[in-house]
Amino acid sequence: MSFVQKDDGFDIKRGAGGLAGALDPVARRLGEHARWIATATSEVDRAAVEAGALASLHEQLGYEVHLLEIDPDTYADYYDNVSNRMLWFSNHCLFDELGIPPFGDEVLASWRDSYEVVNRRFAEAAERAAEADTLVLYQDYHLTTAPAMLREKRPRQPILHFTHSSFCGPRGLSHLPDEVHEETIAGLLGADLIGFHVHQWVDGFLSACERLGYAVDRDRAAVEVEGGRLAWARAYPITVAVGELRKRATRKKVQRWAERFRSVTDGVLLVRADRAEPSKNIVRGFEAFEALLDRREDLRGRVHFVACLYPSRENMPEYQDYSSRIERAVANINAKYPDHVAMFMQDDFERTLGALLVYDVLVVNPLMDGMNLVAKEGPAINQAGGALVLSSRAGAYEDLGSIACSIEDPYDVEQTARVMERAIDMDATQRAAQGDALRLVVEARKPEDWIESQIGDLLLIKEGKEPATPPW
Repeated sequence: MSFVQKDDGFDIKRGAGGLAGALDPVARRLGEHARWIATATSEVDRAAVEAGALASLHEQLGYEVHLLEIDPDTYADYYDNVSNRMLWFSNHCLFDELGIPPFGDEVLASWRDSYEVVNRRFAEAAERAAEADTLVLYQDYHLTTAPAMLREKRPRQPILHFTHSSFCGPRGLSHLPDEVHEETIAGLLGADLIGFHVHQWVDGFLSACERLGYAVDRDRAAVEVEGGRLAWARAYPITVAVGELRKRATRKKVQRWAERFRSVTDGVLLVRADRAEPSKNIVRGFEAFEALLDRREDLRGRVHFVACLYPSRENMPEYQDYSSRIERAVANINAKYPDHVAMFMQDDFERTLGALLVYDVLVVNPLMDGMNLVAKEGPAINQAGGALVLSSRAGAYEDLGSIACSIEDPYDVEQTARVMERAIDMDATQRAAQGDALRLVVEARKPEDWIESQIGDLLLIKEGKEPATPPW
């Protein structure tokens, strides 16, 4: 969440996505027993804190919010250079994809002077805000070392850490300096419960622990740490707030976009919706579409592709280069087959929802992704009986892969083209049957289930018991 400036003061802007939607209702129910600790990430946030806006925020939300003020240069180094470059690339095994050599000792200054400084601030803030038996929940790869820092001060504190990205394990971590590699794992093991979206990423974490010499019990998905304490690893697949999405999809702007996209073709409409992010594998998705048009003359003019993308981490050269590659891939297709791809490169959620309402085929082909909620958002609201093309390396594959049109190797452009072709060639009845089956799976869970199962498991661990969630 963040503040926005208004003429009469400040208002709150909640973060989009599953995390905010899942945690906020639980925090509201806990009320005075909950504390939400974050950073004041902008000048507006810092001004709001100085103006005392946190008091009104407490009244509005029903629980306390603490915003840590971090030196802007330190925060930028921590967030951009370490979290969203070094650790993000590691968690998604993107080094080879982007041609980045292993990081050397030159990044250690950023790790020690920025990343660990911010993580220690979060550990200290949790120590101040929490009683010794209070549950502490750390969220994401930005805070991998904070659990161990808090554990050092509070040996019996019940601590959870959840990683919202993928976690590819030793292959990604091997590109980091040894100190960063080792402290990342040791930091996570400071928690009693380490959560990931799916079992693929649990396996990657356990493999990384084994590589560093920790005693790992694979059957129980537990790691023994110093003093004999067990750190448990579990998968908690997050989902989407179906009712909220459907309500938002009824807005006039969304409906206008849906009508516009449906008018693009009287044939089959392909849609994708992603951040312009290398792990999303957007370029290969377009190359597969081009390869399909090259060999299927009958599809030209009958199949069109709408891509709702939005820029990501635009200050990073790797992302600037990837956005340029996306634009070239689209230009190449439209030069050969005019108007077959309509691409939008601005963040507009209403436009994205409009496209999801009317797709015949939704393409989700990441190289590696923690969950990729669009694979669940699409089936939740689609009104066209649409099919799903889904990479086996998306977290959502664990829930939806047995129903979707599956891409086993998302690096393989020709294989991706064949899977697209299969989805396009399905008749309307087949696509609708697949869409109905996908929708039932998505509707089976609520976002609150995701966090409440974690809290339930952490409470059991606090009592000296095993988590209720099965390891595999």
